[in-house]
Amino acid sequence: MQQTAEIRLVTAVLFASALLLPSRVVGQDSIGLDNGLPWNTNWARIDEGNENLWSLLDRGGGPLECGGWISAGFTANAHGNRTGKGNAPLPLNSIADAPVMNQLWLYAEKPLDRERMGADWGFRIDYLFGVDGPEMQAAGDQGWDFGWNTSRDYGSAIPQLYAELGFHELVLRVGYAIGLQGFEANQAVDNFFYSHNYAYGYGVPGTFSGAVLEYELSDNLAVLGGWTTGWDSWWSNYLSASTFVGGLTWTLSDEVSLTYHVTIGDFGDGTAKNGAKSNAGQIYAHAIVFTCEISERASYVLENTLGSNSHTGVGSGNSQWYSLTNYLFYDLSDCWSAGARIEWFCDEDGQRVNVNGAGPGSFYEGTLGINWEPHGNIRIRPEVRWDWFTGQGRPFDSRNGGMTGTSVHQFTGGLDVLLIF
Repeated sequence: MQQTAEIRLVTAVLFASALLLPSRVVGQDSIGLDNGLPWNTNWARIDEGNENLWSLLDRGGGPLECGGWISAGFTANAHGNRTGKGNAPLPLNSIADAPVMNQLWLYAEKPLDRERMGADWGFRIDYLFGVDGPEMQAAGDQGWDFGWNTSRDYGSAIPQLYAELGFHELVLRVGYAIGLQGFEANQAVDNFFYSHNYAYGYGVPGTFSGAVLEYELSDNLAVLGGWTTGWDSWWSNYLSASTFVGGLTWTLSDEVSLTYHVTIGDFGDGTAKNGAKSNAGQIYAHAIVFTCEISERASYVLENTLGSNSHTGVGSGNSQWYSLTNYLFYDLSDCWSAGARIEWFCDEDGQRVNVNGAGPGSFYEGTLGINWEPHGNIRIRPEVRWDWFTGQGRPFDSRNGGMTGTSVHQFTGGLDVLLIF
């Protein structure tokens, strides 16, 4: 079967890559991996200056940087549901019938030299294959990479393709890029947990096409603003959408920072490529992320999202959603970290999640996880998660192809291995 062959490919790639890695390294400090998006919050932890790290191309050896990662794992639910979407409505981690390769992610970029006086230019392109691929295609207007699928679960995407021009503190980015998300990101290396919160999956955009200006007002404050073709849409813009994106990042102190992102405007006319139904009406959505380093080992994050979609032409014609997510992280040692996440996501009109017959109501989830880094190139992320729902319908444990669920709660356990190169 096609899916079995892909699972074997995942195993072979992981095994072959592991043979290329040097011996175990512990005790180094770690930093965030720059994903080329200054407004995204990074959790990636790669040892800098470690001569034993393995990469596709020396990150400091020239103007071009290349790299990527593989994320492969499995998520099982206590219902014993082993169907294709047995974990739904969990964002991205819905597949329950087999181990999966979530992401084979490759990128190439020429980053801007922000220390250079005068003008500089750069670019970035990303390629993704895996079960996350279909979820990160241009599903808004169904142009560009939409439909680049190889089987029921697997597909490809080009989540980023942009050029940028910098002049002192001013940066102009034009192209297709990952959207102004909250604390959690599309890239597996930028997330502590294997699974995602509901706000990431149902409350914020995934990608944008457009032009965005970023300006560093001071060492502590940066602002940005620009125009995009709605959410998750390519330049073809079959929806005729037109939205403003903006935001700021404010570093209040060495320990405290605040990020605010907003998108507002014409969501589209409801007709994507080939007449497919898609985004319509007026859209407003924001994400606010407050980050605080409690101590040398502990940190706390609070995320709030709020969205409203009016004149949609569906149901009452209006949809509203909002969420609060709390994160607490603690470094147990140089190689071990623990994390907890508690979320409340309210789908007030039942039109955002809309999976397994879920109507208006609130989704709650609590997740406990561990990150183990036996080597700078490897991260292992086990977790346990409890989800429950209060409202109309039973959104968990669907046994009829996603038409309706049978339960208002779900317990899952998951684990993935991240190989970063």
